[in-house]
Amino acid sequence: MNATLGTYRLIYEDARWFIGKLLLLYVTLPLTAVWIIIGTFELDNTLATIAAPGYFFFIPFYGIMGFKSILPIAVGLGSTRTQLLRSFYAVGVSTVVMYFVILNVVHLLLMTLYERGISTVSTLHVGLLYSSEYQFFAYLWIDLMFGFLLFGGVFFIYCVMYRLGMTWTLVGVMAIGITAMFLFYSGALDAPIAWLSTLNVNAMTGFTIAGIAGLLALLVTYPMMRNASLQPKAKSE
Repeated sequence: MNATLGTYRLIYEDARWFIGKLLLLYVTLPLTAVWIIIGTFELDNTLATIAAPGYFFFIPFYGIMGFKSILPIAVGLGSTRTQLLRSFYAVGVSTVVMYFVILNVVHLLLMTLYERGISTVSTLHVGLLYSSEYQFFAYLWIDLMFGFLLFGGVFFIYCVMYRLGMTWTLVGVMAIGITAMFLFYSGALDAPIAWLSTLNVNAMTGFTIAGIAGLLALLVTYPMMRNASLQPKAKSE
């Protein structure tokens, strides 16, 4: 097995365990079963969520640990950083797509049971910001875009901290924040804000832009990490 296939297999096995097994089999599906059982009781339109663990923990966490844990192992086995990054992007994005496709199939099952009166539990979905009427493909697209934003955005932030260190990252964040405050209160941002308000961007367009931004953030990490050292900058640096 050459270094490229070996790196891909290493990342694939890690993603399959973390997203496919730990998140899907041990969290999402059991949570779905619990809500189906609860829905058999005569309750007053209970609202449930099955996406929260993936949104707020597993997808962002994998954006960090999926790379951090594999980097020294892959390099030690002879893989280059470019091979590792390309494999990580391909496996990471594919895993996010796979998870949200399955998640939305499960969501469709719960909504079907609710609409037919078999269950009293209806599920919350971020797609409600777009339409109150359930639409499988629209909701799936929104999930994918939000997932790309979480995966790419969190990995980008991790890469910045990896290369600059905690201290300089915080200094940069504070500098950007203070500059933004001065620009806002001085009125320098009034024209751009007014222009953005005239665009009338709907929810679907907003989610699509967010997903593209997440993918672009993921691509930006390539030049940042292709020559990175095996150890991140120390917190004091």
